[in-house]
Amino acid sequence: MAQALTQGIYSSSDLKVMREVYAKVISEPWFSPGSASRMGMARYLMRMYRRGLVFPDQLECLCRIAARKKFALHTGLEGYRFLLVEDDYFTARDADDRSLGAAVIQVPSLAEALDLAEHEADIDGALLDVNLAGETVYPVAAILKMRHIPFAFVTGYEDRVLPPSYRNARVFTKPTDWAVAARHVAGRSPLSLPHDR
Repeated sequence: MAQALTQGIYSSSDLKVMREVYAKVISEPWFSPGSASRMGMARYLMRMYRRGLVFPDQLECLCRIAARKKFALHTGLEGYRFLLVEDDYFTARDADDRSLGAAVIQVPSLAEALDLAEHEADIDGALLDVNLAGETVYPVAAILKMRHIPFAFVTGYEDRVLPPSYRNARVFTKPTDWAVAARHVAGRSPLSLPHDR
């Protein structure tokens, strides 16, 4: 990060956190290598830190989401179609078609999710919020499992205990980088990569 942007404003421990997060995000293969992108990312990161987002993991997650929207070359998920079951509008908004680079079918309720999981033909994978307005998403996971559609759980509860039949399923904790979660699910898909289809 440019010295002029940080001179005299942050402590050395603040700078260390920001440099580490910055280095991780800009080293991603999808991050645009241009200097304008790097400078924009540095400014965004410092703005979020100044607003109180000082925990490294959360800061990194938010910066990855922003970087994908603003500075990504491509996501590697082009051609995939995901079911996103998430009842929080603002959380689901971060996983739209544009930010993932894939088609995303978003549903907020268990009833809609069950219908799509059972009847939708072209789903390559699913990201499932564990708790949907007090109901668990496990019936949707059961249908997806029977149909051999890969999925991962997304939850705001760190210590959420999954039923025994799902203990091998990947769990992402909110806030999460939706593209990382989607790439994990896509990597488990029996289908070839989209450009090979």
